[in-house]
Amino acid sequence: MVLIRDVPLVPLQKAVFSLLRKGQPTPVYGEVIEGATLPYITIGSVNLKPVAVKTVVMWVATINIDVWAARTQKKRVNEILNDIGALISYSGNKIDVEGYDCTGDRVDLVEAFQEETTGYHGTMTVIFELQKKGN
Repeated sequence: MVLIRDVPLVPLQKAVFSLLRKGQPTPVYGEVIEGATLPYITIGSVNLKPVAVKTVVMWVATINIDVWAARTQKKRVNEILNDIGALISYSGNKIDVEGYDCTGDRVDLVEAFQEETTGYHGTMTVIFELQKKGN
C-alpha cells in the first residue's frame, strides 16, 4: 500500500476554479455571496476517494459546480450548465491540478431546479481521476 501524504482537495478546487474563470463569462466565487449579482457560479461539495494501488497515489474526485440565479433565470442557468459541460469536455484531462496528473474526467450528473426561497439553482457533478506526479 502506498502512503498517502497529501489529499488534492485544495489543488483540485483551485484548478477547477481557474478553468471556470478563464473559460466562460459568468462570475465565479469561492462561496455563495449575499447580494452578488445573479447569475454566478461557486464550487460546491468535493469528495475524494483513494484508489487502492500499490505503486502510485491515485484518487477519484467528485466535484459539484453550482450555478445560482434569480427565479426568472431558468433558461440562463441551463445555458451556463451547457457552457460548463462543454468546457469540462474540452479541457478535461488537461486540467492543471498542482502535483497531480488528471488521467480522466467525465460529467456525471446535471441538475437544475427552483429553490424554495432564493431563485433558480443548477449543479453539475464532475468526476476526475488524479494520479500523483512522480510515481
